[in-house]
Amino acid sequence: MVTNESAEVTAVGIGTAGCRIVSLLSRQPLLIDRFVFVSCDRDDIANCTFGKKILVESPVDQKLTPAIVRGLAMRFHAEISSAVGGSKVVFVVTGLGGATGSGLSPIIAEISRDSGATTVGVAVMPFDYEGKLKFYAGTSLKRLRAASRGVIVIDNETLMKSSPDDSTLTSLYESANDEAVHALGSLLSKSSETSVSVGLNKLLGTVLQDGYSLLGVSNSGSVDKAEEALAGAVLSISKLAEAKEASRAVVMLRGDASISAQDVGLAVKMLGSMLNNKAVDVEYGVNYSGTAQLQVSLLASGFTSTKYDEYDPLGRVLAGMSIDDEMDATLLAGLESVQPCD
Repeated sequence: MVTNESAEVTAVGIGTAGCRIVSLLSRQPLLIDRFVFVSCDRDDIANCTFGKKILVESPVDQKLTPAIVRGLAMRFHAEISSAVGGSKVVFVVTGLGGATGSGLSPIIAEISRDSGATTVGVAVMPFDYEGKLKFYAGTSLKRLRAASRGVIVIDNETLMKSSPDDSTLTSLYESANDEAVHALGSLLSKSSETSVSVGLNKLLGTVLQDGYSLLGVSNSGSVDKAEEALAGAVLSISKLAEAKEASRAVVMLRGDASISAQDVGLAVKMLGSMLNNKAVDVEYGVNYSGTAQLQVSLLASGFTSTKYDEYDPLGRVLAGMSIDDEMDATLLAGLESVQPCD
């Protein structure tokens, strides 16, 4: 836990989704002081306007796996450590399932943790139809959780409901990333004339719990928009885990000046009933920089199991036992002489 709001906070974007999300967050006035971008693809970091950029490039053209990415990253451990050094809090933001995010995120979380930072993973999980990505995503999420003090999980599938049915694949990914940015931006916003922030300490107080933190997002423009949007956010979380397991929660309302104190009070008051756990500890905030369409971001923590446990069939068979705790790392032919950085 940090002791003051001015402690240095770093956000690290990893891979395509992570770099895009952190790049968009860097354009907002948030409780983040430093931005770092790490990827195996030059295009991912090309449009990041400022911040430290680290390209983990392969010397040969071939299909990457998480193990190969970790092998390539051995030469960059010192550079990554320097990029996050001095931070009190590090948010490691990544999409899981692909080679880069799945390979690098646990390693970068470990480096951040070993530097003395309170490390929080922010993992965006693949769409349900991306079946081939699920194994890497599931195994990497466990590694990221083990290397971090807390993990915030965002499910692309639950974000997809805000996209039109005829969306192209490109617009679908962009829409999901934008929803994640709006939700994370609201949670990490500074207090201002247009925002009553949650604050870093309250946010970390929610996230740094045993188990996983899940982020549900929903929008509504109806007359009963506060109740409807909150119900949608709770439904999103209930698709990922047993909602009643939530022990702490943060409710963030984002819209225009029509958000009333009554709307905020209603959301806070009704959350326990909707989660089927009236003992849940609730924090809240409001961001008035949005539109008439109210967005409710619900961050709930304390979940011991999620639907992502099914992504790793070997983990179910071993039932919590592990043959080897070390992550695999493969060096490409010709790179055997590269020495890992201590």
